[in-house]
Amino acid sequence: MNKTLCMVLLLSIVTLGHSVGWSKTSPPPPEPVRLTAAGSGVNLGITRLLAEAFMKKHPGISISIPGSIGTRGAIKATLDGAITLGLISRPLEKEEAAQGLTAIPYGRVPIVVAAHAAVKDDAITFQELIEIYQGKRTSWKDGRQIIVQAREKSDSGFLVLQKKIPGFREAYTESQEAKRWVLYFTDQEANEAIMKTPHSIGVSDLGMIKTERLNIKALKLNGVLPTPENLLNGTYPLERELLFIHQAKSLPKEAKAFLDFVGSAAGGKILKSNGYLPVN
Repeated sequence: MNKTLCMVLLLSIVTLGHSVGWSKTSPPPPEPVRLTAAGSGVNLGITRLLAEAFMKKHPGISISIPGSIGTRGAIKATLDGAITLGLISRPLEKEEAAQGLTAIPYGRVPIVVAAHAAVKDDAITFQELIEIYQGKRTSWKDGRQIIVQAREKSDSGFLVLQKKIPGFREAYTESQEAKRWVLYFTDQEANEAIMKTPHSIGVSDLGMIKTERLNIKALKLNGVLPTPENLLNGTYPLERELLFIHQAKSLPKEAKAFLDFVGSAAGGKILKSNGYLPVN
């Protein structure tokens, strides 16, 4: 190979290197804009799936979703500016909204009475559930002892049960005063207890069962399956709404883009495929 040809090839390689970013003087790619969304444990699984899909379309935006800090933790952290978006599983109270928070509902999901996967029963009634918490009904139909995995009274799921099931509030309050059951303070801990404890019963929701791949059984309630379809047609009685919150005075454009994605057809498809009814 002659000298001229060698020089031409070398020049071509150097030119190509500059064009694809080999130059030592090329600026590094910009750091992604980082957002944090945190809050109620019931929101985590679906929010992570939504964030993953969004970040694939927007590689310049990174959304971090840490473990549960609860609805109350989300409200405080959002007000303090520690997080961009709070994740809550009940509507804001008037005094909370008055502090400068905006709430954006994005999904509805059936709350389920759940049992360990090996439990043979597949259904329960309001009255049977009340009797379990009263300590009057202690066995499944096969004679196995029922082990209750309960949450604290401020849990969004138990708030719904207390509101929607006549007589449950009194039975639940009495069971707490009697310290009849172990209480769990995060959704993930309660779900794990149901999953790992034979013959147990507790409260979860269809979305968590799907997004967190929980091996627990969702029981029919008064003969009705906890499905989005039955929630929509009004035959299934227990549901909760999931919401994002942010400071009313400011919302980064990157966070607004994420909220727009959640409300889009693509976001709705992810919600529907995981047991949720999109609010839109």
